[in-house]
Amino acid sequence: MQRDLNQLGQNEFDLLIVGGGIYGATAAREAALAGLSVALIEKNDFASGTSGNSLKIVHGGLRYLQHADLKRMRESIAERRVLLRIAPHLVHPLPCVMPTYGHAIKGPEVMRIAMLMNDVLSADRNLGADPGHTLPMGRVISRQRFLDLVPHVEKQRLNGGAVWYDATMYNSERLALAFVRSAVEQGAVAANHLAAEEFLLQEGRVTGVRARDGIGGGTVEIRARMTLTCAGPWINDLFARLGERRPSEQPFSTALNLVVKRRLSEAYAFGVNSKREFKDKDALIKKGSRLLFVVPWRDYTMIGTDHRPWQGTAGEYRVSEADIVSFLREVNEAMPGADIRREEVTFFYGGLLPMAGVNPGSGDVSITKHFRIHDHEQEQGVSGLLSILSVKYTTARGVAEAAVRAVGRKLGKKIDGKAGRKRHVWGGDVGDFAGFLAVQQAERPEPVSEVQMEQLARNYGTGVGEVFKAGGGNREWLRPVAGQERVLRAEVLHAVRHEMALTLADVVLRRTELGSGEYPGDEAAADAAAIMAAELGWDAQRMQRELADLRRLYQPA
Repeated sequence: MQRDLNQLGQNEFDLLIVGGGIYGATAAREAALAGLSVALIEKNDFASGTSGNSLKIVHGGLRYLQHADLKRMRESIAERRVLLRIAPHLVHPLPCVMPTYGHAIKGPEVMRIAMLMNDVLSADRNLGADPGHTLPMGRVISRQRFLDLVPHVEKQRLNGGAVWYDATMYNSERLALAFVRSAVEQGAVAANHLAAEEFLLQEGRVTGVRARDGIGGGTVEIRARMTLTCAGPWINDLFARLGERRPSEQPFSTALNLVVKRRLSEAYAFGVNSKREFKDKDALIKKGSRLLFVVPWRDYTMIGTDHRPWQGTAGEYRVSEADIVSFLREVNEAMPGADIRREEVTFFYGGLLPMAGVNPGSGDVSITKHFRIHDHEQEQGVSGLLSILSVKYTTARGVAEAAVRAVGRKLGKKIDGKAGRKRHVWGGDVGDFAGFLAVQQAERPEPVSEVQMEQLARNYGTGVGEVFKAGGGNREWLRPVAGQERVLRAEVLHAVRHEMALTLADVVLRRTELGSGEYPGDEAAADAAAIMAAELGWDAQRMQRELADLRRLYQPA
C-alpha cells in the first residue's frame, strides 16, 4: 500500500471519501468491492481520531433493550457477526457480566428475562462462525461466582450477576487499517496526512476537493463524480467551506476512556453503575445512573466512557489532567476496593462524538443514537455530496454499505452491497483462528518467541509472512525493538514500506503494539525512530521532532 498523490490528482473517481476513520475505511472497501473507482483521503493518519478512541468492544446492543430499540439491536447483532467472520484474527468473543442487586430493575429476575430476549433476538449470531468464534447463550450466576470473576464492585445488596457474550477487538486501529488495505487491493487509491481544505464547486455541485499534503507540503485537486464525507467531528470545519449552503452545525460531546496498567478482571468485561445520577430521557426503563464499562485488554484494563459537552472545534480538543482525575474519581466511587491510583492510568483515549443534546436540569449528555446519511442535494441544494454521521464502531461497515448504495443511486449504478459481508479483510482469511495460531507457532522462524508470534498472528493474520519478508532474511530484523519484548523491528520496517506509516506516532500507536497502552519508553521510541529515519531520510532534527511529538501525546493538557 503506497501513498501516490499523483494518482489522486490525475484521475476522476466515481467516489471520493473524505475521512479515514472506521467509517471512511469501511466505505472505501464497500465501494471498491462494488466496482466503483474510489479515492480515500485522511487529514492525519488512518483511525487517528475518534476511531482510535475505543473500548475495543464489538457489541450486539444488549443495552438497547432498555430503550426497546430492537431495530438498532438487530443491526448491531448482524454487524458483530460480520466482523467475527471477516476479521477473525482481530475480533474475538468476549464474556461480559453485570452485577445484579435486589429484586427490581437491577435484580436477577429482570436480568434473566433480558438474557433470554438477547438470546432470542440474536438466534442467528453464530451463523458462519468458526468453532472458536461462537457466542454462547447468556445466563444468571450466583453472588459468589460473580465475586470470583469481579471482586471490585459494590457488595451491599449484591445477589448475583448476568453473563452474556459480545466481542472484542484485539487492535481497533489495525482493524481500520485492514479495511483500508482491502480497499486498496480492490483498486482504491488511499492517502493519509492529506487534508481536504475546500470543496471544488461547479454550478452548485461538489466535484471534489482541494487537499493539502501534511508531509511534503503543496496541494492536490482530487476530482470525483460523488464525494462522501466521513470526517466525524471535523465535519463542521468542512461544511463551513460551503458558505451560505452550509448545513446547521452539529454539536459534539467529548468521549474519554482510560487505560489502567492492571487487570481488574482476568477474562470478563463488566459493567458497574456510577454513583452519580444520570437521566436518559429516551429510556423506557430508568436506571437512574450511568453505566461504566470495564474491559480487560492485553495486559491492561480499559474503562469508559466519560461524556461532556464540547464547545470548541475538533482540532482544539485535548484530554486534560482535570478530565482524567475527575473521571477516575467517578470510577473509584463506582468500584469500592479497586482503588485505582492516578499513576496506574498509563494512557487515555479521547475523541468527539455527535451529541443529540444536553439535559438542561442535570447537564447529562445524550449521544446521537441512530446513524444518518445526509443527502446534501435534498437538504441544502448542494449536489454531488453525501455525509455519514454516526457513533458506533461496531456498525460502521453496515452504515458504509448503506451509504455506498446511496452513492450508486446518485451515479445511476445498481450496487450489490452484500460482498463486504462475507469477504475477509486483509489478513483475515485464517479459517479457525486457534488452528491458524497453532500452525504459526509451529512454523515460527528463529529467534521469534511464542509471545511475539501470537501478537503477530493477531495483528496481521495471514499477512504475517509479509512482515517476515520485510527484513529480507536478516535475523536482526526479527529481534524486538530495543527496550521492549513483543514488537519486532521488522514490524516498524514493514509499516513504513507497506502500510503508509509516515510519522513515529503512526507506527507506535496505530501500526504496532509499541505504545497503544502506555508510552513505550525512550529507548524503544528512539530505536523505532531510527528505523524510520533510515527509510524516510529523516535528519537528526526531524527525528528529535518526531520523538517530542510522540511524548506529547502521552501528556494530558
